[in-house]
Amino acid sequence: MDQSELLIAFLAVAAGAFVKGVTGSGLPMIGIAFMASFLGVEHAVVVMLLPSTLANGWMVWAYRGEAHRARHLLPLLVLGSVGTLAGTWILVSFDDRWLSLALASVIVMYAAAFFRNPDLQFPPRFTDRANAPVGLASGLLQGATGVSGPVLATYLHGFRMKRETYLFSVTSLYGMFGVIQIFAFLSLGSFTPTRVGQSLATLVPLALALPLGIRMARGISHATFERSVLGLLLVVAAKLVWNATTG
Repeated sequence: MDQSELLIAFLAVAAGAFVKGVTGSGLPMIGIAFMASFLGVEHAVVVMLLPSTLANGWMVWAYRGEAHRARHLLPLLVLGSVGTLAGTWILVSFDDRWLSLALASVIVMYAAAFFRNPDLQFPPRFTDRANAPVGLASGLLQGATGVSGPVLATYLHGFRMKRETYLFSVTSLYGMFGVIQIFAFLSLGSFTPTRVGQSLATLVPLALALPLGIRMARGISHATFERSVLGLLLVVAAKLVWNATTG
């Protein structure tokens, strides 16, 4: 196993887990973005699958009491699963430079979401029609880039759910997409021994950084930290674009 690649994976997951501890999200976004800028998008997505899926599984279990309030999201889950399979095929079939540009675009979308009106609420008539296409789009993003948050998080926010229901809903979707992608990668032979070893090793920084982020959240301004994360992500997006256009 390449020691430099292992170090990059450690640092990327530690940063993402710390941000998740402070803000409640950001593990795959930051982890994959960092690793992809050095190792390539497919490599980063494969390595991040295990820690991301385990983290989401824990949160689904923690908020399982909210399941009855999230039944209306079933079309998101079904169509998102189909999209994840299609997106995984795109990931292993397309030129990595185009995937880097796609991931950079996802990061910019995520950053832009912070500047939107937080008071927006979607009416039921809209969500009844939008669940299926949004699910498909988010699954495609998950499969092709490993990150579906820019679509899912923004869309689910528009439901104006209570915090616990939102966390159950979004982590259920992330978790299911992750499980499907794991099986898809296994069938495609993407889990090499090196990548499996790196993925297992990332559980160490995950376990260390996540509780640290939770503790740090009590002493810093949430808004200030979000701005710092935005700046960091945009720098990573710029590096991905640089890699794609000069590689």
